[in-house]
Amino acid sequence: MKEKTRTNLYKWLIGLSLIGLIISIYLVFSHFADVTEGSICDISKTISCSEVNTSKYSEIFNTPVAIFGVIWFIVLILMSWRALSKEGVLHIGILFWNIIGIGSVFYLIWAEFILGVICPFCTVVHVIIVINLVISIILFKTGKKLNLNELQKSAKPWLVLIIILNLIPLIYFNLPEKELKNYDELAKCVTANGVNMYSSFTCAVCKKQREYLGNSFQYINEIECHPRGENPQTALCLEKGITGTPTWILEKNNVETKRFVGFMKAESLAEFAGCKYND
Repeated sequence: MKEKTRTNLYKWLIGLSLIGLIISIYLVFSHFADVTEGSICDISKTISCSEVNTSKYSEIFNTPVAIFGVIWFIVLILMSWRALSKEGVLHIGILFWNIIGIGSVFYLIWAEFILGVICPFCTVVHVIIVINLVISIILFKTGKKLNLNELQKSAKPWLVLIIILNLIPLIYFNLPEKELKNYDELAKCVTANGVNMYSSFTCAVCKKQREYLGNSFQYINEIECHPRGENPQTALCLEKGITGTPTWILEKNNVETKRFVGFMKAESLAEFAGCKYND
């Protein structure tokens, strides 16, 4: 293969990875965004970045998957940039790195299948990773043959960089949490007054609601509507006409008084349930 062609292929790797990096950074911000903001690619219930990007599958070891995506693209850009000036055996490392990237694609597609939702921006990232893999295979097949000693020598600094970049978020997101506000009395009152939260294990807003109430959420009467969720009561949800989650219903003796669909802060939840709450 001509040197100019190899150079162009590395430039393609860099260009595509820059697009993937920008999308991944956006997905990180979207993951932490307020539940009311959503994402610009939330088109419907089944085509939504937020549904996937804030689901229980969006984190590994308490760390957003999107952050690992940012790291993956940064490393690939650095390796490709370095290969432009001094390729050596970097084309081999780039191939290995892209194979790892394909593993993340399979994981996220599996998550989308379980959730029954497609994340458009995630799909763009998947396509970029697949194209990058094809390019890396071409570079590998037409490049310098494997030299174990040279590969070992070249791999060490990259392995150290990769380990450090991945350890930083893993350590940060697993530091001991500050003591959360105690909502025990409010949550107990909400349930005692006949308020039920109808939810789905795939629901991003439900997840945010649980996180907001922390350990106090154990006192909330949560009813799972998704048939694949834990202890589902799908028939009851259909009977109640649940079309979105979370749906809060105030009901006594099986008679509904009022309902609210969406996330609620402590003050709103207290007012809805008729409970006293002191901030």
